[in-house]
Amino acid sequence: MTRSVRHLVWATFFLLTTAAFAANPASVTVAGDLQSEAGCGGDWDPTCAATHLTYDATDDVWQGTFNLPAGNYQYKAALNDSWTENYGLNAAPGGANIPLNLASGTAVKFYFDYKSHWITDNVNSVIATVPGSYQAAIGCPGDWQPDCLRSWLEDPKGTGTYSFTTPDLPPGNYEAKVAINENWNTNYGQGGVPGGANIPFTVTITGPVTFTYDPNTHVLTVQGPGSSHDNNVEYDGLRHDSRDALYRSPGGAVPAGSDVKVRFRTFHNDVTDVKMRLFDLNSNAEDFRDMKIAASNVSCFQDDLAKKTCDYWETTVHSDVPNNYWYRFIITDGTRTAYYADDTPALDGGLGKATDTIVDNSYALMFYDKNFKSAAWAKDAVIYQIFPDRFRNGRANNDPHTGDVRYDDPVLSLPWGT
Repeated sequence: MTRSVRHLVWATFFLLTTAAFAANPASVTVAGDLQSEAGCGGDWDPTCAATHLTYDATDDVWQGTFNLPAGNYQYKAALNDSWTENYGLNAAPGGANIPLNLASGTAVKFYFDYKSHWITDNVNSVIATVPGSYQAAIGCPGDWQPDCLRSWLEDPKGTGTYSFTTPDLPPGNYEAKVAINENWNTNYGQGGVPGGANIPFTVTITGPVTFTYDPNTHVLTVQGPGSSHDNNVEYDGLRHDSRDALYRSPGGAVPAGSDVKVRFRTFHNDVTDVKMRLFDLNSNAEDFRDMKIAASNVSCFQDDLAKKTCDYWETTVHSDVPNNYWYRFIITDGTRTAYYADDTPALDGGLGKATDTIVDNSYALMFYDKNFKSAAWAKDAVIYQIFPDRFRNGRANNDPHTGDVRYDDPVLSLPWGT
């Protein structure tokens, strides 16, 4: 199948599915006090064809451009030439009027997406799309098309952050950028750099991909059904358990001369680097060890992550002499770094916790003298530990008396040994 035929098949498929799942209205009117300036006989008229938007089946978005003089206006989207169904500010059904303030006369383009019910314009909103090598797969006529509004980044709730989610994309390696106003005149690449390099992303399993754009930094982030190198460490995939042989083998204290394999888990293809921070008590020095992937794209061995796959990073710790080590982890995905350490106050191991900042709660790893022999009598002994300070009455005036209520129960005075 040629590339052009594949594009036609994808486009036809998505036109059919869009029609099936989001039946469009018969008409959409920009109704407000701007209508008389745009050619209508009056304002707030949902039936005026002069301010009808046109549905573009290729974009799956209603749109239209009207020349308006300077002024302060308000408008809404009225559907099917009536007020029965209408949408206002923040895509709310029957919501507040949308203000439009123009300092000078200009051509204003209006957009309405029936799927999200968002009505907006290119004065109030940043009109941003995500052209890339995946667009044909979501129904655009081809790839790298900044004017295809199937990749339109929307902000219906007015949060200041724009996003859109594709239908399922097949596994593969893709690239994308952000384009403003449906053309290449203003575009942003990696790191939000104007005209910068394409932003790569990988889809490891078939599923939807979400693009999120910050118009202040111009940074685009990509989150797919699988993980990718996207400057984002996914905390749900991070795991180490010093009491589990999957993550540390052998467990517990080990005789000097032993090799201890220490492993750390991440989601498959999520991070670019994992390091172990190892503190050597004998030398009173720290060491940062690069961990290597020992198993890739395998089970996460966690019931609630059954649909995900994971990578296991590994390093080996060895000591020929008795020593105590303390270790924790540093995880990096491009520009983003996370940390993982023991989260028990006693530092007694087990599962840990991921954090954005360094928490120096390390796991203990002891190498003991393999020739050390404990006293034979201690193996079967019962040992009592007595704390003399517990028997000194340092303050007699607060002694409890029989009948006093402590923790909802009365105090009892009983002979010693009872």
